[in-house]
Amino acid sequence: MGAVTTGVPSEPDLRGFSPAARRAVALAEREARSLGHGRVGTEHLLLGLLAAEDGTADEALRTAGASLTALRRKVIEAVGPGTADGAAPGWTARAGRALGRAPRFARDAGGDLVAPDHVLLGVLDVEGTAGQVLRGLGVDLEALRSGLHGAGNEATGEAAPEPPAASRPPAVPAHCPTCHDPVAGGLQSSEVPLRGPAERRVVVVVSCPACGTVLGVV
Repeated sequence: MGAVTTGVPSEPDLRGFSPAARRAVALAEREARSLGHGRVGTEHLLLGLLAAEDGTADEALRTAGASLTALRRKVIEAVGPGTADGAAPGWTARAGRALGRAPRFARDAGGDLVAPDHVLLGVLDVEGTAGQVLRGLGVDLEALRSGLHGAGNEATGEAAPEPPAASRPPAVPAHCPTCHDPVAGGLQSSEVPLRGPAERRVVVVVSCPACGTVLGVV
């Protein structure tokens, strides 16, 4: 039998996982067995997510620069050559925690089931060897994590936060209300310092280039 980390179940609890997420977990175990590794770690979960080719997770990993072939090579470099006898491997504590945290990410995204991208977020949350091999491939972990959170917002229809009012351009008419010249693409702006009782700040005044009529203030 493959070595099982003490205190970690030989089979993870996948209640509430989608069929795609279950398939990725099964493929992670198959990847560990095929590499001769006696346990399934966070690095094998990455391999399972890529091998599944189903959902946001594998697309995010490939976009970040992690191909299945390159990732297998990095996993072998990090873990070493396999010596297990091909029996069903156990699970490392970190891999168990990654799967245990995935439902939280599903709930945060408003989902009813744990999808592959939630599993990937769980892996990134505990990091372990997965973080090591991803960095070895030049993957920006923070950018990967942020992209997954953004994709979750799109999937649930949650709008991205609106920028502060000061950062939004002023709404201007198509034609100047004074001289009636078109203003699209021809606005002029100037910075005007303002002094208040507590602070000094600068506002940008947008005006018509033809007659100078003020059209907005940022």
